[in-house]
Amino acid sequence: MEVKLRKLWPLVGALCATVFSSAFAHSNYSSGSNGSSGSSYGSSMDSSSGTTQSGQGSYQRGTFREITPNAGPRVAHGADVFITADFIWWNASQEGISYAVTGFNTDGGADPFASASKGKYDYVGSDWAPGFKVGLGLNLSHDGWDLYSQYTWLHASDNSSLSRTDGVAYAASLLPFDDGPTITGDKVKANWDLHFNVIDLELGRNFYLSQFLTMRPFIGLKGTWQDQDLKVTTESTQFEIDEGGQNIPVTGPFVHKTATDAWGIGVRGGLNVSWYMSKSWSLYGDFAWTTMWTDYDKLTRSDTLYDSTTGNSKTYFNVSNDDIYAVKYVGEMELGLRWEMWFYDDNYHFAIQAGWEQQVWVNWGQFVELLDHVNHDLSLHGLNLKFRFDF
Repeated sequence: MEVKLRKLWPLVGALCATVFSSAFAHSNYSSGSNGSSGSSYGSSMDSSSGTTQSGQGSYQRGTFREITPNAGPRVAHGADVFITADFIWWNASQEGISYAVTGFNTDGGADPFASASKGKYDYVGSDWAPGFKVGLGLNLSHDGWDLYSQYTWLHASDNSSLSRTDGVAYAASLLPFDDGPTITGDKVKANWDLHFNVIDLELGRNFYLSQFLTMRPFIGLKGTWQDQDLKVTTESTQFEIDEGGQNIPVTGPFVHKTATDAWGIGVRGGLNVSWYMSKSWSLYGDFAWTTMWTDYDKLTRSDTLYDSTTGNSKTYFNVSNDDIYAVKYVGEMELGLRWEMWFYDDNYHFAIQAGWEQQVWVNWGQFVELLDHVNHDLSLHGLNLKFRFDF
């Protein structure tokens, strides 16, 4: 038993040494941080009078070592304001708009077993179009933060048509709704329009992770208002209206119209990362994600058969919904190359960058079907050419 106790004495001694050394180090830290060895913990030095004040209510945050230095960009003797302007050339694509299909027989003709020719679905809702962004920012005096707001405008329009091919027994076909009747015609024309407006508001801080790597995390808001319109016109010589068992021929056309108006606002956050190859040249990558509350304040659809001879018309499907609420998600990514410079004794800063941006508005497009609403993604991608000026 005595031998076992002797083995424990070194361990007890090491434990006591650790306790006393920790207490001594804490005592020295308290003396140095409060300006005198007689000051009690929690007291602070009044910078204006040089006197020591005690009490938890007068505690002030002490000095600290800057872990992530501010990466700007900032100018000397400036107003700490910057402006941006972008030229964008984007492809806007609304998924799920197939307006016609070929590849089936509507009349067997002389051979009742004749097979349909190979056909395809024809789509509308994708267009390359120019647009712009404009932004205004302010570098704040607090810890290198910055405040930035940007507006994006884009108007895309797409047209497409499909006609009966001479000598081939198939027709263009418009499907008014998934489980409804099929309207066959000699020619189908479709027109799609998108009006895209977005405002982003960011609060961020750009700082160095290393000598040649910077990162700017940000948080803010994203708002949007958008309109989409689709019109499909089918022309044929075979339209008929069933009236009391009697088929009345009409000249057409058959017109399908859909309109979607929506607006929303949500929380947006992300990162801007830059890899510097030199003082002026860098690669950059931007990432953002938004959770957006959305109001579809207009969802309409009408399918109407016209008779150009008599001027009469008959509407087969007429739906108008107001204020359908949902939460949608938006993902954004951009990769590009930047060049920047300071001039006039560092009083001004100028930057130009070119990048490729992609956005996905998950399940954004809503279309009225017979018994439900169908959601499809809206995607945008293309070239960004940005100019920035700090003064």
